[in-house]
Order: sequence, then C-alpha cells, then structure tokens
Amino acid sequence: MKVPVRWLADYVDIDVSEEGIERLAERLTLAGLEVEEVTKTGTLQGVIVGRVLAVRPHPNADRLQLCDVQVGENEESLEIVCGAPNVVADALVPVALDGAVLAGGFRIEKRKVRGVVSNGMICSKTELGLEDQSDGIWIFEPELGLELGQDLTALLEFDDAIFDFKVASNRPDCASVYGVAREVAAIYDLPLKPLDLSIEETDEPTGGRVAIEIENPSDTPRYAARAFDGVRIGPSPLRIQHRLLKAGMRPRGNVIDATNYVMLELGQPLHPFDAEDIGRTITIRRGRRGEIFRTLDDVDRELSEETLLITDERGAIALAGVMGGERGEIQPTTNRVLLEIASFHSNAVRKSSRAVGLRTEASQRFERGLDPEGVSLAADRTAHWIQKLTGCQVLRGLADAYPTPSEAREIRFRPHRVPDLLGISPSVDEIVGIFRRLDIEATPEGDDIYTKIPFHRPDLQREVDLIEEVGRIYGYDRFPSASPVMALRIGRKDRIERGKDRIRETLVSAGMYEILTDGFDKRDWRVAIGLPNDDLITVRNPMAATQNALRPSLLPGVLGVVESNLSVGVQGGMVFELGRVFSQQEGERDHLAGAFFGRTPRARHGKDSVDLPLARGVLDRLFDALLLEDVAVDSTSIPPYLHPGRSARFVRDGSILGLLGEIAPHLVDRFPTPAQVYLFEFALEPLLNAFETPIRYADVPKHPASRRDLSLTAPSGLPESQIRAAIASEPTLESILLYDLYEGKQVGEGRKSLTYEVAFRHPERTLTDADVHEAAARIEKRLGTLDVHLRS
Repeated sequence: MKVPVRWLADYVDIDVSEEGIERLAERLTLAGLEVEEVTKTGTLQGVIVGRVLAVRPHPNADRLQLCDVQVGENEESLEIVCGAPNVVADALVPVALDGAVLAGGFRIEKRKVRGVVSNGMICSKTELGLEDQSDGIWIFEPELGLELGQDLTALLEFDDAIFDFKVASNRPDCASVYGVAREVAAIYDLPLKPLDLSIEETDEPTGGRVAIEIENPSDTPRYAARAFDGVRIGPSPLRIQHRLLKAGMRPRGNVIDATNYVMLELGQPLHPFDAEDIGRTITIRRGRRGEIFRTLDDVDRELSEETLLITDERGAIALAGVMGGERGEIQPTTNRVLLEIASFHSNAVRKSSRAVGLRTEASQRFERGLDPEGVSLAADRTAHWIQKLTGCQVLRGLADAYPTPSEAREIRFRPHRVPDLLGISPSVDEIVGIFRRLDIEATPEGDDIYTKIPFHRPDLQREVDLIEEVGRIYGYDRFPSASPVMALRIGRKDRIERGKDRIRETLVSAGMYEILTDGFDKRDWRVAIGLPNDDLITVRNPMAATQNALRPSLLPGVLGVVESNLSVGVQGGMVFELGRVFSQQEGERDHLAGAFFGRTPRARHGKDSVDLPLARGVLDRLFDALLLEDVAVDSTSIPPYLHPGRSARFVRDGSILGLLGEIAPHLVDRFPTPAQVYLFEFALEPLLNAFETPIRYADVPKHPASRRDLSLTAPSGLPESQIRAAIASEPTLESILLYDLYEGKQVGEGRKSLTYEVAFRHPERTLTDADVHEAAARIEKRLGTLDVHLRS
C-alpha cells in the first residue's frame, strides 16, 4: 500500500520535513504498521505551462521537429527542438526552461541539437517523474483550465515522500490513506480532520431509478447504489492525477479517478456504470456453469457457480468485487452515472477471483474483509468528489439493500491483565485515553472497562487484542528493559513422549535414520500394498490433489522414501518414522514404522545386504530398551504386501504389537533398482505398555547356581514360546537360554532339535543333585504333554 505523505497531511498535522518523515516511518513501524520503503519523489523547478504555436521539420534531422513555444502572454516565443511524434500546434504542454531541474535531478540547459539551438525542453510524464514510460509528450486537456506561464510545481505535489506499507491481512482499515491517518492521529494523540462530505442533492431519490435484489446475503451483506445526472466527462485536476500516480494508479478521467481516489482514501472499492446501459433492477447472484462474461479488459471469461455476479435484466454487468464488464463502461459521452458501493464477503470474492484467474486492486481489498457499515461514508465521499469534479446533479439518498445490519462488538476489558501480559502498568485513565484515540468507546465500571469496537476494526475480537492495542499506542519502545529470567520447569514429559525419546535413542544407536513425511495419504503406495480406502478420513478443501486424505498407515510414506532414495542412487539404508495415522473407526493413533533396504550401512560389513536377522536384531534391541519381555512371533495372518515365508507378527500377552517382514516379490519391480526391503510397523501404545515398569530389586545371590543343558526334540510347527513357557514354570529356575536350533535328517521329518542352557538356584540354600534331578523331571513331564522329549 503506497501512501504519499502530502496526501496523508490533509487529514492530520504532521512534520513533512525529511527528518519528520523518517521519524514518522520509524514510529509507525514500531506501532505495527510496517513501512517497508520510503521513496522520495524529488523536486521540480522551472517547469511551466506553454503553448505550441507552430511545428516544422528540423532541417538536419528526419525525426526531430522545431517548435515555436509561447510561455507567457506578453513574451516572445522560444524555439525548442522536440522529438515526440504527438507534438501538434496549439497544444498546451509542460515546458522546462533553461536552468530547470526535473524530478530525477536532471538539469535543462540551452544547447544546440543538430545545429539548431533548443531553448528548453517539452516534457513527457516520464521526464516529470510521473510514470515509468510515456508514449510522447504530455498534452494538457483544455478542460484543465491552465494558464500560460503557470508553474507546475504549484499544480502538482512534488518534493514529497511515499510510504510503502506492509499491511497485515487482518487490518483492512490500514489499506487506505485515511486509515493510516487515523493510526498517526492515535499514535501522536493528534486530531483527525473530518472528511468533506458536502453534497447538493436533488429532490428525486436514487431509489426511484434502481431496485436492488440480493440472492444470498451471506455472499453480499450490503449493496447500495447512487445516481448522478448531467455528468461531464473530462480530466481530473493535476493534483488529483499526481496523487493517483504516486499511489500506483493511472488517471483515467474525472469519474473513474473519483472512485479510485476514494478507494485509496477509504479502502472501499467502488464501480461507476454508464446508467444509460444499465437496467432498472440490479441482482447480485452466483454465476452459472458455462456462462461467458466479457470484462473491461476485453477478455471473455467462462464462469462457474463460484463466481459472484452483478446483473440486470439483460445479463451480467460486473464480476462482483473484481472487475466491471464491457457493457456499462464509462465513455467520453457518458451523461448519467450509476455508482456501485457494496460489501461482499471476503470468501465469495476470493473464490470469484480464483475461478476466473483475475486479481485487481478491488478484489485484494474485498478479500481482506470490509465491514458493511463503511458503505454510507464511501458513498457520500465519492458523491462529493464526482459533483466537485464534474459539476453534476446528485440524486437524493441511496438505493440500499442491507438485509442484516451489523452490530457493534462489545468486549469487557480487565486493566489488571495489562501488566501480566505486557509488563507495563498504565493507569485506567491512560487506557481509556488510548481507546478513545483509537475510536473505541470505553466506559469504566468498577474494576473493568466496557468497550464498543468501531466497525472499521474487524481484527479486535478478544480482550487480548485490546491489550495489544494498549501496548502499540503506549509504545513498545517505552517498555522497561529487563534481563531474561530462566523459568523453572515444573513437571516432565509424559510416558508416551519419554517412550518416543527412548525409541529414537535406541534405533539411532543401531544405525537407523529418522525420517519425517507429511500426514497425507500416499495413494500410489497405499493402493500398491492393498490398504483399504473405505476407512480414510478425507480433506474437504485440500490445498493440492495429493492432499485429499489423511494417512491410514506410515508404510506408504516409508516406501515412498525408499523409492526416492533408490531412484537417486542411494544403495541402501535403515530408516524409521514416528508419527500419527488416522482412520474413521480407530481415530488418531501414534505409530512406529521403518524399512531396511539395499546395502547395510554398518561399518566393516563391506557390500553386505540387509537381511531378516539384522532387522530382527534391531527390533529385539528395541524390545529390551522398552522392557518388553516374552515377545513371541506368529507367522499367521500375514498381510499380502509381505513375503508369506519371511514375515511374522509380534505378539505379547495375546495382543498384536506389530509386524516385520520382507516385502512381497510382486512389489519389488516398483522400485527403480532391485533391492531387498524389510518393513516393520507397530502401534505405539501397546509397544510402550511395559515401558517404565517399576524396577524390582533383589539381593545378590548367596548360594551357587546349578546349570544343565537340555537337548530336546519337538514338532516343527510348535512355537518355541510354548516350550520356553513350560520350562520357565519351574519355581527354582533362574534363567533359560536357547543356543542351538537344528532341523534335518538326524532328528527326523517333522521334528526340530532345540538345546537350552538352564540354571537353577534357591534363594535360601544350595540345591543338591537330587533337587536338580527332581526339577528336571518335572520339566520333562510338562514338556511331554507338548510332544517334546529329551534327545537320546
């Protein structure tokens, strides 16, 4: 948002010296209205209004012309060389005389041009610093009423500075010159000058000319119109044109300039129509799919149901809040004008703008959100300017559709919260004074202050917003300085977070890398591994097509990481992710997943590939770190994306912890290079069930242990966990270790051989050989019920 300082000075008395402008920019920035850049317009000296009396070819140059220029009523004409193609006789033009200084600091001197002395220069808008590129010299319109010899410095506002503000999206009031002036007045506690709203109205009401229908008030809270007769289209005064140029807009004639001027002044976009081309009833409705509308830039745009339209009996006349249409455009012959002043919902304009691929000054302002209460002020201010610039007649009042008038927001304010949040202690009177400077009605009652928020401040929603306003206007630079104080932390992380830390420490120490993927569904890999889509939680308004659902598992994201690493030549790795998964039935849960793929990254292992024992060893280390005992494996119900003979589920106390296995052969071809891939995934809650189990302490044994080896044969399909449970149920058994497993001809078909080292110990006495033999006999008897026998 560009704001010329001299325009700002119309509404509040400020110091426009160079030092004053620098101080003002700093103070506004400290108050939260950031000045990104200050641009100086420079000065203009010795440029006056002249008249071209005659034009003739230059004797020594084909593209130059000699102009006789009169610069005063009783002065002789000057001969000036000009190269502009649009110079004509009898034109009023800006003339820089000998010794003049242009806006860029360029000095004009009398000099020869191709053998002919030029006594000055006829200027374009570019040479005067008014625009970046001009097609020719600036020819003044006769309607401006300029006189020969008139100094342009007095007609235009040079020696100015332009503030370029970064306006926050929640401060639409600051996207205007008057809004910035309101901030300056509040910060410096200066009076804000009122706007001139004087209008001479006719007896005929605007409502007799036009009727307004709003199909959906949620799209259009308010729509108003004002009618003008006897409008004379012409140029705006030079000062108005210069202000528009400095604010980044090109002058386009008095009526359009008046609407643009008020839009910059008050932040309220407006649109003038040629009333001769507009019907009796204006309707605001949504567009229809396939409907075509030609905008002012001569582009045919296909509309949709998301497009908000202004229409009359003959069809569309404007894209609401974005751009007008070809029909109803202001022409040089326009005599009657219908002015639109409206409040459109920010989302409706945003969707319209996006649907047609068009953003304008107006749409950007509507997208910030404009309160309907500002319509009346903007209508009166624009009517004042149109009447002043065109000499027209203004019909009485507004044609106004306002289904649900806005109500002022009221907020209870507790002064004692200010020092708690800001560290300053202004008095109640100071706080009330700050509120009143911000146009906030403030009434102290007891220990509280009851406030009524002005309509132009939609950002003030809560008490804490008002506390921030107190800090802004009080001055952040006045806050007391204090050394930072280290706050004592009370409490600690909960069990789940401590468990996550332990998982990370354990897996990273085993050589794995933690990865982080986004929380959205990776559809390609989810479909490939056969996960269902009927339980997905979908996103109603996704930012991208790939973000239309939340992930039901971590594995698709992990597989995507494996795929991307293999595609760029990474030969292998071990990765894991801790994150949340989502489903309609089970809600939101924490999971752990990972992959071992390609070559092992472990040192001194050469070109070894990852394998199942490596993966199982890492997970066993994890189980130990989480104090998980008696974790068994189950080879049934393996999902189809894992190899059926090289995969298993982990089970503890009858509950499934997770799974580990090699990826199924039919999925290997999806990777850019062949690689062995082992996957694992666990639900976090059951994995952490035993974590931080209270530690049990025992005395150091006083009596020796008695160790024996048990060589057993068992059915091949019998889970080892059942054999171990039968052995471990002996009361005097202290430890059990499986150190040999064999299947082959020597033990017979359908059998396997297991060798355990067992240790017996009694806490109160030394066990005798007879005690040990009796214990072994009881174990043998229990094993016999499982068809497990001692090897002979």
